Amino acid sequence: MIPILLRFRTLGAIFAARGSSPRRPGAISARRPVFANIAQGTHAGYTTVTAASAFSGKFLLAKANSTPGQVDVCGASDCPVGVATDEADAGDPLALKILGVSPQSVLLTASGAISAGAFLYAAASGKVQGEPTSAGTYYLVGRALTAATGAGDQLEVETCVPVKLIVLAKPTSTVAAITALTFSSTPTQAQVQALQTAVATLAGDFLAVTGAAATPTLLKVLTS
Repeated sequence: MIPILLRFRTLGAIFAARGSSPRRPGAISARRPVFANIAQGTHAGYTTVTAASAFSGKFLLAKANSTPGQVDVCGASDCPVGVATDEADAGDPLALKILGVSPQSVLLTASGAISAGAFLYAAASGKVQGEPTSAGTYYLVGRALTAATGAGDQLEVETCVPVKLIVLAKPTSTVAAITALTFSSTPTQAQVQALQTAVATLAGDFLAVTGAAATPTLLKVLTS
């Protein structure tokens, strides 16, 4: 009887060290953790999508397609959602690095020469450019960590969530044109018409600015 008792005591010590005890078939341990589905629908910087159109190069910006789960090559005025890290034909699966989510820098393709440290914006054909100098709508996507010497070069980029930028043309009204207006003691019709023209020009410039700023956006007004 002594060896049998020692055996049971030894088994009891093992189960006690493991924090459990022998269970009958079908019994449920109170110590067993029960896990539910956690963080469904989240991604660690990457997701897999379908190319709705052909991606003829690597590291191009992609925009959302009207069909959920599909992307197209991003244009200069489109809001990008991520970086396609490989080439793909229409209908192919495509790895997409999500802008502003990735914990590491990414590669992007330049549309021309870009200096290190420059802020980058979406350009035509999925590429990126430096600060735009033409009127239009653009999207800020990050900051260049390395330089590009010309179109097609790949550069390392610190990305951000896309931010809309509206670039307005140079205002047509000027201070000089307004202060140059003269009036006689009894204004003539020509003088009144000149004033009306100056006011209308100034109002047009003002409405352009307020219209661009009607939604949250970065705003740039060209000076030439």
